[in-house]
Amino acid sequence: MDLNFITNHVLFEVREGVAYITLNDPEHLNPVTAEVTQDLVQCLIYCERENEVRAIVFRGAGGNFTAGGNVRGMKDRLDQGINTTKSGIRAGGEFIMRLKTISKPTIAWIEGAVAGVGMSIAMACDFSIAEEAAKMVFAFVNIGFVPDGGAAYMLSKAVGPNQATELLMSGKRFSGAQAKEWGIITEAVPREQLEETVQKYINKYSKGPGVAYAQIKKLLMSVNYQELNACMQNEVDAQYVCSLTADHKEAVTAFVEKRKPVFQGR
Repeated sequence: MDLNFITNHVLFEVREGVAYITLNDPEHLNPVTAEVTQDLVQCLIYCERENEVRAIVFRGAGGNFTAGGNVRGMKDRLDQGINTTKSGIRAGGEFIMRLKTISKPTIAWIEGAVAGVGMSIAMACDFSIAEEAAKMVFAFVNIGFVPDGGAAYMLSKAVGPNQATELLMSGKRFSGAQAKEWGIITEAVPREQLEETVQKYINKYSKGPGVAYAQIKKLLMSVNYQELNACMQNEVDAQYVCSLTADHKEAVTAFVEKRKPVFQGR
């Protein structure tokens, strides 16, 4: 039986055995907030439990995947003297771990902007297909934060420690085509071919041998990602330390004021 429901900023639909999870706040480039993370976890719990779901597709509404965290929301909290909590950071890691270990094939349908935890979601999916011109960035350092959602671990696995260091510490932008070239995503295609390409993945992996897929995913986790959860637990402490710094507050303020931040190293 097909179904759909909408939370504040997540659209969830199941059609013909495929679950479509859509970040649905296009006005703000689909930020992944603590509330959104809770909704995403509930979607994944449903997908894992229900046999009718054979594959899962992640995308963002309005032509963008996600710009990551809600920086304006961070600014509002900082102005009120409210800092990032360890429980909030931990919840994000738990969502990525659930996404990475779910037994069903997962497909990221990537358009437009992809930043911060959006890159973590893309790397945590089994298959990530992007338009060649997608604008990607590991933006954490640009607001005085460290990578979370297992980004440092998964990126190092994909490109090696040297290039991971450069991408994470520079905070520079790159395209979907470059991400494919470097091995960060599965495939990059021209925008006009994106939907057709994603549909090919959906058709194949929603109709294939689900038990075999689940066991392959389990084997790959044991071989390649044994330390992912431990890495994300370390992120909790590192991100909390950064959340208390003057540099983080300055970077968030500069983002909202559309100016270049002046870092002091403290």
